[in-house]
Amino acid sequence: MARRIRFGKGKASIEITGPQRELFEQALREVAGETMKVLEDEIDTRVKEAKKNWIVRGNRPIQRSDGSWYTVKQESKKSVDKFTNGIRIIEGGKAIEGFFRNDAPYAYAIKPASYSKRKNGSPSIIPPGELLAEETMWKPARKNVNKLVKRLADAFISDQKKKG
Repeated sequence: MARRIRFGKGKASIEITGPQRELFEQALREVAGETMKVLEDEIDTRVKEAKKNWIVRGNRPIQRSDGSWYTVKQESKKSVDKFTNGIRIIEGGKAIEGFFRNDAPYAYAIKPASYSKRKNGSPSIIPPGELLAEETMWKPARKNVNKLVKRLADAFISDQKKKG
């Protein structure tokens, strides 16, 4: 089930909630059930992978002038928990698209440091200085796009056969 259903794109879009949401979701599942399933599965996979590799603030090591080290505790703003996803109805209802994003206003600007850690405490696999969102969200999505297009095409054909 999509967490959000939106109509339109950008600032002119609206989120469909309440009983209308259930009607829209039921209609989408009737018309494009297989396509919806492929979109939701892919979005869930992308979000799961991004969260797994997302970094959180931890203790920052600082070296004193005498060569000794101390750490400064940094409070996490929990951007790892600010992922949202859903289905967008676009082109006046003629098309649907899946989306996922991190709603933290600073999410795109996060860059790992050499001491960065993931939520589970393991070291970051993202090279220091790279953009975290680019490395954890968009590169994996672009890498998988050809397989996704094939799966969506097969789902669309299956949906059309059911209508037939």
